[in-house]
Parts: sequence; C-alpha cells; structure tokens
Amino acid sequence: MSNSVLVTGANGTIGTHLLRVLRSAPWDVRTLIRSAENERLVTSLGAQAFYGDFMDQASLGEAMTGVDTLVLITSANPDAAVQASNALREAKDCGVRKVVRISAIKAALDGPTANTKLHGQTEQEIICSGLDYVILRPNLFMQNMFLAAQTISEQDSFFFGTGDAQIGMVDTRDVAECAAQCVLSNQFDGNIYEVTGPQSLSYFDVAQALSVELNRNISYVPVSPQDVYEGIVGAGWDEWIAGISRDYAQAYRSGWSDFTTDTVEQMCGHPPRSIDRFIREVLCAQAALSV
Repeated sequence: MSNSVLVTGANGTIGTHLLRVLRSAPWDVRTLIRSAENERLVTSLGAQAFYGDFMDQASLGEAMTGVDTLVLITSANPDAAVQASNALREAKDCGVRKVVRISAIKAALDGPTANTKLHGQTEQEIICSGLDYVILRPNLFMQNMFLAAQTISEQDSFFFGTGDAQIGMVDTRDVAECAAQCVLSNQFDGNIYEVTGPQSLSYFDVAQALSVELNRNISYVPVSPQDVYEGIVGAGWDEWIAGISRDYAQAYRSGWSDFTTDTVEQMCGHPPRSIDRFIREVLCAQAALSV
C-alpha cells in the first residue's frame, strides 16, 4: 500500500490545517469534497480533490481506492453516525489499513449530548472494524470564539452558556497536528486520546486575555443553557444544533470538561497552544478585531 491518505471534512478548521501540515510529507493526500469552492481550497493546499458524499458509496469507493489511511472527520449533524458507518464500510471494502478518527470529548453511548452519543456509536464501530485506528477526542475548540466576534467588535462583550465552568479548551491547529502525527506514525495505533489545551479556562479568563490583547475591557456575560437553545433557534438555525449546544453548555457547567492531558506534547513534541497565542495569531487576525 502506498503512502496515501484520504481526508474527509478537509474544508473545516481541523481539516484545512491538517492539509497544511501534510503538504510537506511525502504522502499522496486526497480529499473528499462537494463543491468547486472546496476544490479550490484543497488544491491550493497541495491535495487532490475527489467529488463525493458520505451517502454515495460509489464516490467513496473511488476516493478510497489505493488509500492506506482514512482521516474521518464528520460535521456535527444527526446523520453523522450513518455517514461514518458508510465511510468505514467502504474503507474495509477498498483495503484501507487505518482510520484516524476525529471524535468528540468523552464520546460515549450514554453521554450528555446527542453528538456525544453519535460519536460513541462510531467509536464502537471503529474498534470492532478490524482496521487499525487512532481516535482523537478534542475538548471544546478555542475557535468557537469566532461565534462571538461580532458582539466583541460591536459591544465589547460576548455570551456563552457555560457559566463559570473551567474547560480544557484546545486550539484546532493542535488537534490537526496530532492527527497528522497519527497519519505519519503507527506508534499511537489502537488508542483513544483526549486532546486539550495547556490549562482549564473559563470564559471569564478568555475575556481577560482578550482585554489585554485588545487593550480595552471585554466582558463575558453568562447566559443559561436554555437561553443558548432559544437564541440559536431564534436566529433560524437548526434545532438539533440548538439542542446539542444547550446540552453541552449544561455538561460543561457540571465540570465535565475541566481537565487537561499531555496528548499534544506526547504526539507533537511541543506544548499545546495557549489562549493568548490563539487570540493573537488566529482570532484577532482572522476576525479583524483591533485595538
């Protein structure tokens, strides 16, 4: 089997950085994409684009033929377990050797959110598949702060439903770099890893870090988990997303994600990125936040 990898979800925050990292590796990098816009993105990052869909077995088979490793990223949606199952079935049929799965924090069949349960279902299928595997479970993404960029710019404040919960927030660049190491090496095979940042933080801590970087006072205003649900539905977004956002907020409030691990350092040889570095290098740069 050649050094070849197929990345699904390659146009997302984890997938695009993963392509940047793999670009310097002597691997044939393929992506499964659905639009010309996504094709332009992935080809600009040195990857080959295959048009397809998780619900189209023929397109999955074309993309996976000759592939050694599948990086399986699915978006949060009610059909995610079915989509992952289709990809795993085609991977086995095509002789794929290994799957690197981007899962979710503490994925489990009895988890506190629908998304947690779906990822738990997929993890069980991967473990029983006969494929080599590594499963990465990222904590809450620092990149979720982009949801607050507008109110930070306009009101010097932002709103989340986690109260004063401490959370091991992680920069998705670190998640992507862990995934790259799992593609390029077999030393992590057969294991499940929780992936976190360097310390547990509340959004009050994030507001303080933003205030220092922007040189003005930024406030975090906690809202209730139900307010999160009603705000998302009121904005015309999907009720399923609203439901898991509410349930995640409630879980975070219970201390569910107040932990850190050494996964990033173990896999990548460097400490995970701090919230200050994320704010400076990513949030302020990409969201056009300024002093």
